Amino acid sequence: MSTFNGIVAEFPQIRIDYFRPHPDRRPPLACFLSHVHSDHLAGLESLRAPFVYCSAATREILLRLEKYHYRVNFARGILESRTVTYDKSMHKLAKPLPLETPTVIELDPKNKIRVTLFDANHCVGAVMFLIEADGKAILYTGDVRAETWWVNSLVQNPVLLPYTLGAKRLDCMYLDTTFATKSEPYREFPSKAEGIRELLQKVQEYPHDTKFYFHSWTFGYENVWIALSAFLDCQIHLDQYRARIYASLSALEKKHLREAGLDMQHDNKYLRNSGLQVREASALCGFRNGNHIQPGCLTSQSNTRLHSCERGMGCPVIDADTAANIVHIIPIVTRVNGTDVAEIGAGGGKGDLDQKEELETGDVADVAKLMELCAKEIQDDELRSRVLALLQTALDDKKGNIGLGTVLQKESQDSEDDLSLQTFVSVLSSHAAITESADKLKNETIRFPYSRHSSYSELCTLVEAFQPKDVYPCTVDEGCWCPTLGIRSLFGSFCSANSFRHDIEMTEMYEAKVERGRRGKRNREGESREESQTSEAKRVGATEPITPRQSERENTTNISTLDDEIEETAFHTPAESPGEARRTPIMEEQVDSPMTSPRTRSSTLHEPTPREIPPPRQPNPKKPNNRAIAYKAALGIELTWADFGGLVSTRRASETEEKEL
Repeated sequence: MSTFNGIVAEFPQIRIDYFRPHPDRRPPLACFLSHVHSDHLAGLESLRAPFVYCSAATREILLRLEKYHYRVNFARGILESRTVTYDKSMHKLAKPLPLETPTVIELDPKNKIRVTLFDANHCVGAVMFLIEADGKAILYTGDVRAETWWVNSLVQNPVLLPYTLGAKRLDCMYLDTTFATKSEPYREFPSKAEGIRELLQKVQEYPHDTKFYFHSWTFGYENVWIALSAFLDCQIHLDQYRARIYASLSALEKKHLREAGLDMQHDNKYLRNSGLQVREASALCGFRNGNHIQPGCLTSQSNTRLHSCERGMGCPVIDADTAANIVHIIPIVTRVNGTDVAEIGAGGGKGDLDQKEELETGDVADVAKLMELCAKEIQDDELRSRVLALLQTALDDKKGNIGLGTVLQKESQDSEDDLSLQTFVSVLSSHAAITESADKLKNETIRFPYSRHSSYSELCTLVEAFQPKDVYPCTVDEGCWCPTLGIRSLFGSFCSANSFRHDIEMTEMYEAKVERGRRGKRNREGESREESQTSEAKRVGATEPITPRQSERENTTNISTLDDEIEETAFHTPAESPGEARRTPIMEEQVDSPMTSPRTRSSTLHEPTPREIPPPRQPNPKKPNNRAIAYKAALGIELTWADFGGLVSTRRASETEEKEL
C-alpha cells in the first residue's frame, strides 16, 4: 500500500501518485500517475489542474473506472446509465505519453523537465518515470516487480545506459518497498514464469470439460489470462464492466471488437487518433489480420470454460454454481514451508475490480448478541454450530470483520429495505453452509505464486544496477519503523553516496517514540513501587514499623534502577533542561551515603533495636537539595527528615513574619 506523499525533493514543482493539496506548498505545475490502483489515486477525483501525465493504457482505464455501488446498481437495472468516477475531471487533464521515448514537458516559460516512461512489470499500463532537468535525475518506480530478466532489459535500454554504466548517477530512486525486508517470507519470491508454470501443470490434471474461475480482484493478472487462454485454447469470460475497460485498450473499431467477442458500446477514437499503442491490447482484445479479425483472450460471452468475471454481476455460470463444481484459481505471493502467503490486498488494489463483502461486527457485546440470536433462531444443530464458530472467528479477529462473499449482496438485491435481523441470521446461515461446502472441496482450489511486487532480493538487484546516490521508500509503516528497516540497512551497500534522507526523517520520529516509551516505563515502575510499598505497609501494620534493615532488604533488587531514576529526576534543576541534567557535587562525594549501594548502606547505617528511636546522625558538611531529600523520604529509604538536618524554608524572612492587624 503506497504511503508516498507525492513530493519529489529534487523537483518540488511536480507531484507523483498523490494529488491532495499540501497546505505548506505551492500547487504543482504538473502531475504524474504511474498506474490505476486505488492507493495511487488519492485526491485525483477532485483535481482540476494541472495536466496528469501517464501511459496510454492508464488513461483509458482511468476514464472508465466506476465505484462498486454504481456498477452494481447499473447491473441490476436501477441506474439507466453508467456513473464513471474520473471521466469529467480527467477527460481533458489526463495526457498519455509513449513508453521509452524522452519527452520534454514545459512547466513554465523558464522551467522544463524531460520525462521518460518505462514498463514497470506490475499491471497493464503501469510505468516508471525517469525525470531529468538542470543536472538532476530521479527514477520513480511506482509499483514494480523487479525480476532478473526485467532488470537486465533496463540495463540495456539506451535511455538508461548512462545511469547503469556509471557515466551518470541518479540523485534518488523512489522505490516500491512493499516487501522490503530481509526476513522471511519476503526475501525471495518465485518468478512470475515459475508461478504460471505451476498453474498450468495443475490445470492440466483436470478433465477437459472442467470449468475454472480465476480470482482477479484488481489489475495485474493480464499475463495469467493470456497464458491460460493459450494453454486451454479457450477465451476468458469477463463481466460487462471489466470487458468495457479492457476493450478500451484496443484501437479496433466497435464492429471489429464485436467480431473479436467483446460486444462493447463504445468506440475509442482518442486512442486511434493519438497514434499510441498498448502493448497488451492485441493479445487481450484481438487485432485485424488482413480482412479478418483475430480474437484476443477476452470475451463478453459466458459460454466458455474460463471465467474471471465479478461475482454477483449476473454470470449464468459462476453465480449459479451453488454446488461448488467450478475449480477456483487463486494467486498468492509465495509459499514458505508449505504455507501460502495470501496476496489479496497486499500492496494495494484490493477491490479495484472485485468487491469482498464484509460485516463489521463492532465490539464483543454486539457479537455476543448475534450469537445469542442465532442460537435461538437456527434449529439445525450442525448449522448452528458452524454459524457460532463463524461469529467466534470475528471475536478472535482484531479487525472484527466477517467475510460474507456475495451472500449479503444477493440478499440485499431482493429487497429495497435494510436487512432485518431475521434476514441477517439467514445470511449467516447461508454463508456458513457455503463455507462448509467449500471446506469439503479444498482440493478443487488451485493456488499458485504470482506476486505483483518485488521481493527484497529483487529490489537489491534493481538498486545495485543503478547505484543511485540515495533511495527513498514509497511504502513505509511509520509505526513499525526502526533502524534495521531503514534504507542504510536495506540498500546502503548499493548506494553511491551516504545521505539517506528518509532515514534522517524517520530517526527523529523513532527517537522521540523511544523516549516516550522510556518515560512511560519509568512512570509505570514508579506506580508499581508505590503500590508495593502501600501493600507492605498494610501487611506489617502500624504497630510494627518497618526498620531500615527491612527497607534495605526489600529494595535491594531495585536499587540500581532507583539510582538511575534519582539521577535523572531528583537532581534536575530549573536551570537545566532534561537532556543537560548533571550530577551535583554532593552525589559525587557522597561515598558513605545510604543511597550509594546496598553494600555501602549496610556498613554506614546505624542499626537500631526494635522500637528504638535511633539518635540523629551528624549531618554531612554538604547536604543534598530538598528535592532529593523528599524523594528518599517518600520511598522510605531514610528514617526521618531530621537525618538530613531537617527541611529548610526557602522563603524570605519578611514573608514569614506575622503581620499586625
